[in-house]
Amino acid sequence: MAKFIALVSGKGGTGKTTSALNLSQALVHLGKKVIALDANRTTPNLALQLGYVNPEGNINKFLRKENSLKDIIYTHDCGLSIIPASPSYIEFQKTNPQDIGEVFHHLDKLAEFVIVDSSSGLGLEVSEVLKNCDEAVLVVNPNLSSVMDALKTIKLAEEHDVSIAGVILNMSNKGRHELTQKEIEETLGHLVLANVPYHKKFRKALHQELPLTYLYKRSKPAKEFVKALNKLNDKSAWSIMSKNGAKLILNKFNS
Repeated sequence: MAKFIALVSGKGGTGKTTSALNLSQALVHLGKKVIALDANRTTPNLALQLGYVNPEGNINKFLRKENSLKDIIYTHDCGLSIIPASPSYIEFQKTNPQDIGEVFHHLDKLAEFVIVDSSSGLGLEVSEVLKNCDEAVLVVNPNLSSVMDALKTIKLAEEHDVSIAGVILNMSNKGRHELTQKEIEETLGHLVLANVPYHKKFRKALHQELPLTYLYKRSKPAKEFVKALNKLNDKSAWSIMSKNGAKLILNKFNS
């Protein structure tokens, strides 16, 4: 049976899609059978990052029974299998987000891991993804708005009995003018699985339509994604729940 892991974020622009893509590719590099699923019906970008601009087969058509499952699974040159969502606005309008669970049932025996790129925010699309996943990984940036929005995402996951496996801290500069990893862990009450720095190699990989973890395996960001996978396997380290929660950050900014 596949393990379904949703990548979620309270706000857009955190790098959720890039994280989903690179986590998936890191799993492929470890010899795992992986499918990366774009469940972001509103603004799908997973396939775009690999050069599939307007894929004929997509999850939208599958949910309307216009495509079979084999029609919507693409295997990229990097070895990663993906299921794209259509970037078309018309396709967006024609697809019911509540139907998304249908594709999950069909993927259960096709992979060891299904990494799901969800929409950001707290809407129906995110809820439907969480309903069908085993666990979720939060993607946040080292700023107050991103972390505070992530607290709401945690509550949404709890409503659907989905455990938070940890946090990917993305686009970090490790500078004075951002929240520290410790502050983020204490506020969210969950372990930071990877502290991924802002790096020019992401832009190079995107331009070449390849995952960074495929093109630059020895880079600092690639090593952080591998670190995330190692921590995901260490279930004893998943949660470092704080008694104070968001009060730690709020007190800092109010002092």
